[in-house]
Amino acid sequence: MRLVNALVRKPSPKLENGLLTHMARQGVDADLALAQWEAYCDILRDWAEVIEVEPAPHQADSVFIEDTAVVYGDTAVIAKPRFPSRQPETVAVEQTLREQGLKIKHLADWGYLEGGDILKYDGTIWAGLSTRTDLDGLDWLKRGLSAYEPTVVTVPMQHALNLKSAVSALPDGTFIAHPKAAPPESYFPGYRRALEPQGSRVLILDGETILMSETATETAAMLKAEGFNVITTAMTELEQCEGGVTSLSIRIRE
Repeated sequence: MRLVNALVRKPSPKLENGLLTHMARQGVDADLALAQWEAYCDILRDWAEVIEVEPAPHQADSVFIEDTAVVYGDTAVIAKPRFPSRQPETVAVEQTLREQGLKIKHLADWGYLEGGDILKYDGTIWAGLSTRTDLDGLDWLKRGLSAYEPTVVTVPMQHALNLKSAVSALPDGTFIAHPKAAPPESYFPGYRRALEPQGSRVLILDGETILMSETATETAAMLKAEGFNVITTAMTELEQCEGGVTSLSIRIRE
């Protein structure tokens, strides 16, 4: 499906105080993080209309906008982060999605879900069951998308923040993951092994072009040799906060 819009949100000056699950806290250069985010947005502008959601300077994790909603067809299911500090992030995102003409659905109060646990490709949804997303959240996601009747595959997560920290789809319908954090290969057809952990995070731009972190040099070279058009960008400061190229945007395709 063609990428038409991408919602993004400027990083908070408090980014280094965000939540961490599988990484030790490190110092984050806020100015460099902003410059890396701006470069990321510039790349997206070559492929889609980039829409900036109102910044949330007091919400440390707000740059990781993908976690706040799941867009499927003409419907947006508003997520419910498990951690109270992240729950206010959804308000402005929901308003922006409404302005784009999407139908809005919500989870029940007792379900938790983050968009980073949801991987979509060609009518199938792989849903990570992680520390951030539970079975009730996934059940209400299915209800919200019932008009589409997608196939939903629940994937247990243990060694990564969420599913898309560990595995991504490629334009040819195969998947890439790093063995250190990946769920079992049996869940995914055409499974490739990334050569660096950051190489498992891939954003599809079109039928042959992908965006990756420039840190994943060996994985990028491998995918180029296999015929993909690979664009790389600096992600160091955002990766220190357990983020990556997928978590920085909500993509709307048609």
